[in-house]
Amino acid sequence: MKKFRGIWVAAALLLAAVLGGCQRRPLEDAFHTSLKVIIKCLWSVEMYPDGIKPTGVTFYIFRDGQFYSSITTANVDSCEVQLPEGSYRLYMISQSPQEYWKMEFANMTDFNGAETTLRTKSTPSWVSSRAGSGSDTVVENPEILYAGVSENFEITEEMTEEYQYHYSILKSLQSKAAGGTKAGTKADEELAYYTEKVEYYTIRVNLKPQNIVSQLWITIYSGNADVLKSVRASTSGMARTFELTRFTTNDDEAIQIISEWKLTMDDTDRRVGHLDGLINSFGLPGGERPSAVRDSTLNVSALLVDDATVADYTFSVGDKIELLSPNPGYFNLYRLVFGSVDNPAITPPDVQPSGGGGFTAGVTDWGDEIQADIPI
Repeated sequence: MKKFRGIWVAAALLLAAVLGGCQRRPLEDAFHTSLKVIIKCLWSVEMYPDGIKPTGVTFYIFRDGQFYSSITTANVDSCEVQLPEGSYRLYMISQSPQEYWKMEFANMTDFNGAETTLRTKSTPSWVSSRAGSGSDTVVENPEILYAGVSENFEITEEMTEEYQYHYSILKSLQSKAAGGTKAGTKADEELAYYTEKVEYYTIRVNLKPQNIVSQLWITIYSGNADVLKSVRASTSGMARTFELTRFTTNDDEAIQIISEWKLTMDDTDRRVGHLDGLINSFGLPGGERPSAVRDSTLNVSALLVDDATVADYTFSVGDKIELLSPNPGYFNLYRLVFGSVDNPAITPPDVQPSGGGGFTAGVTDWGDEIQADIPI
């Protein structure tokens, strides 16, 4: 039957060439042993934190366990490909590796080895002298990146033959209709029948993209909070590499910088407030969950309102990190809280203002004229 089916396909393709008035070409050029596959990305609002889909995606297709091809497209909802007989699996990322400047990609043609790594950045002196335990590599904070992995799917020789047989007849009927051949009820029924058959033998592969990036949210309660002018911090023992098809981090460690902070006064009479710092992160290395055996630190420097005093604080992180339900569109939320309104974690020296403005959210280029080291 397989043999006769192949004869029917070849005959139908030859008939399509004759009836459609197409340019003549060798029959083997028109005969394809492939099948249409529609790759669909199932986006939902909660998947992307900024409420906007990416403007492109890249698919990496693997056949019989080996890399087969990759496709970068602006069609982020659906993409059509023709694939021959084989056993398949694929994964996707948003955009393409060339469009990310804070991350670099490796082993993208190895399904189990595909990964993205945070790029290194120049190390400020205030970080290098107080890096803490683990790797002393300072890295960029990651950009938003979506990834998705398909289930395995199979394309057999019989499936390609069935698809090509019905597809060739459909093209012939469409060509006749386009050429002005008088249509009728029977012709319409045939067209509908073969259209349905082609759709039936088309494979649809669904992927659910997910943002692989997590957030690290740090809160520090402070006495004398009104003397704080600017804050900068670094935390050691953070993940540097994310494995794209395994959806976990590997053992690489790095230091991340928290440069944007917000000061909120909780008790003006007692001068108690809290600092909030929030960054993007891959989370903890090795797919870890918070644990007492983690030997990581948070180093914080605060420039005070006299524009001269810099108060330094060192926090042991360990198992103080809580893993909470993520904010919409993120992978995880790592939460660190030091102190409370009733028991502030830090109390910087009560200095007099130099006449400058209030608290600055971002890091400015301030030096270390006077140190007030207060380990916590």
